[in-house]
Amino acid sequence: MKFSIVVAAYNVAEYIEECVYSLADQNFPNSEYEVLIVDDGSTDGLTSKLCDELSSKYEVVRTIHQENGGLSSARNTGIKESKGDYLLFVDGDDFWSNPEFLNTLSENIENYRSDVIVLSYNKYYGSDDGVKVSFDFIPNQGDINDELAELVKNEVLTAPAWNKCVRRNLFKQGLDFPIGFLSEDCLYCADLLKLISSYSIVNVDCYQYRQNRLGSITNIIKEQNVIDILKSIEIGLTDIDKLSSNVKYALNIYFAISYISILPFVNQYSSHPEIQRLLREYKFLLKFSHEIENRAFKYTGMMAKVIGLRLSIKMFPYLMKFYKKI
Repeated sequence: MKFSIVVAAYNVAEYIEECVYSLADQNFPNSEYEVLIVDDGSTDGLTSKLCDELSSKYEVVRTIHQENGGLSSARNTGIKESKGDYLLFVDGDDFWSNPEFLNTLSENIENYRSDVIVLSYNKYYGSDDGVKVSFDFIPNQGDINDELAELVKNEVLTAPAWNKCVRRNLFKQGLDFPIGFLSEDCLYCADLLKLISSYSIVNVDCYQYRQNRLGSITNIIKEQNVIDILKSIEIGLTDIDKLSSNVKYALNIYFAISYISILPFVNQYSSHPEIQRLLREYKFLLKFSHEIENRAFKYTGMMAKVIGLRLSIKMFPYLMKFYKKI
């Protein structure tokens, strides 16, 4: 079997049918792929039932029910139960828009045999509204040793997990999702970065990343999100001295992006002692700001480096309000 598509589902009754239909409706041999829905202890009284109905309706779909353990736990269950040579992850409120997608992905794999295939995606605001995120500015494939830093600088090899197709062999080497983290993709993709040796790109319209769903964890920056990202940096850099120089360099840039990304949200939580400690300890990452291609991250990091963290984290929330008005 070539592909396993893992769908983490928790209280997404409004969206799960559209999601699973888009995956089951691929013009690709049923024997060559599977859709694993992991119902993570849904409590809305409907999601679990719909998952079972979808399993009965589509040959390629099967459902696994588990007690609520969070997104990482659901994805890890899917990894353990999967059979495919390559794994993809889809959130239960997102969907695919291209029935030829697996054929296109399969052709890419036959051509390049990459460890990771990075996928373009669309920020979906509604049927007539979206923002495409593509990677047509970089080579379609390459060797990580030569291009790892550039891929990180351009936010090609960063979170999220759902726009990457990953060879099963990497999971056999210990790759998984960290349990108990709200911002699990940060550490997962850092671990991925340490393992891969080759990549390729698929720039076709398919993944629809739903925006602004009420209750979605991507809409809420909690104190725990901030702590988890900072702890991900701490964990992710633990073994940095064992890595090659190019991986070490790329990893520092990767975590510089993660560090900078939470600075505008830190002020309201700045009295938390663990946040204070981690901010101080990894402040050195700001020196990699100038390497980042994203101008918002670049200038936020450079500004924080020049005027200091204490003043920066007080200013950034007000600057964000200002930019939203213009």
